[in-house]
Amino acid sequence: MSDFDFFEYHSKLNLDNIVLSYRGPITDVLLSEFSKDIREKTQQDHKAGKKVFSIFMELAQNVLFYSKEVNHFGKKDKVGTLVITKTDAYYKLITGNLVYKKDIHKLVEKCDTINSLDRDELREYKRQLRSQPREEESKGGGIGLVQAALTSGNKLEIKIRELIGDYAFYVIFVSVKRKTDS
Repeated sequence: MSDFDFFEYHSKLNLDNIVLSYRGPITDVLLSEFSKDIREKTQQDHKAGKKVFSIFMELAQNVLFYSKEVNHFGKKDKVGTLVITKTDAYYKLITGNLVYKKDIHKLVEKCDTINSLDRDELREYKRQLRSQPREEESKGGGIGLVQAALTSGNKLEIKIRELIGDYAFYVIFVSVKRKTDS
């Protein structure tokens, strides 16, 4: 996992396939503007576009709530990376943000749990998470990634790059199947 370089990956993306690409402070106002762009750019593929929008909001909120990188100007907004690409077959949503190294094991374990469950089991897991007391730092009860997996119908993929000091860069990939003309 530690050999993954998000910035190298990002630089190799085909610019023609980028629906959205942003790195910086995340605010409610920006998310509102991004949501308009996403809806406009996915309107030809209505069903997949609704899924992309829903998953984007879940993943962006994760960055907004949990990123350990903070913009030190103004309101101390959380900082992260938000990318949506498209191919003939899929939209790929990619978010990245700093996390504490001490939390990596918990994040990997949660993703592994989500990926091990089928659709019905994911629904049940989501109900269980809703009924549990929230963890100290949790703002949504940990439901966002479960919802992303349910909405996409695909496994989550995560990559983590450990950095110097107490931090690691945490990247989540979620794929949404596009409509096909067959």
